[in-house]
Amino acid sequence: MWNNPVSERPQDWDLGTRSGRRRTYLQALWRDDGWVREYGLSNFHRISHRAWRSGQPSPRHLHQRIPRYGIRTVVNLRGEDPDNPMLALEVDACERLGVALHHLKLHSRDLPTPEAIHQAHDLLHRIAYPVWFHCKSGADRAGLMGTLYLHWMEGVPLTRTGQLRLWPYFHYRWAKTGLLDHFFEVYLQDTAMVPMSLLEWVDTRYDRQALKQAFRPQGVADALVDRMLRRE
Repeated sequence: MWNNPVSERPQDWDLGTRSGRRRTYLQALWRDDGWVREYGLSNFHRISHRAWRSGQPSPRHLHQRIPRYGIRTVVNLRGEDPDNPMLALEVDACERLGVALHHLKLHSRDLPTPEAIHQAHDLLHRIAYPVWFHCKSGADRAGLMGTLYLHWMEGVPLTRTGQLRLWPYFHYRWAKTGLLDHFFEVYLQDTAMVPMSLLEWVDTRYDRQALKQAFRPQGVADALVDRMLRRE
């Protein structure tokens, strides 16, 4: 589900004091694997002149990059989660910076639902730009949204969007995360002789369960993504 900006700050996290904010931040570093992105790889990349993508940003990232790039909207592709301390800090930071924050629930290791595709289409046509899309790792859901953005908003053919790649985004098409590649590949194959828009195809021909059953991930890659990289 997506919602209008900005969600209420979860009440479980004390962000009204410096000590409470520090405790929440420390929890976020541990519980949400935030230390990986804070001190290592944030996977921040430019999609176009008015769109960026990344993994879950910390408050430091938000306060640095939003003014630097003139970002007016942040889209969290993990969905709302009041129990997640990093998302609580994100809501707080966006409020302080005066930017819109929207939540859209996508999955990195599953095919998108027709409802999610329609929600993404609606959201992309409603938000203020420039925009910053993020998921947890910045590899899969950010790649899906980047692909849809370039196709719908910039008119880029799906075969040329280049948002679902191993380098530089660390997207693994051989694991269950490859279901996202499979989604677009089947659409292009299915409409090669009888062209139709992606939304038309989703509404009339998309068999999500059949596509999911037909996809076969590779065991080693799947274990890497699921157990070591802990993709959502």
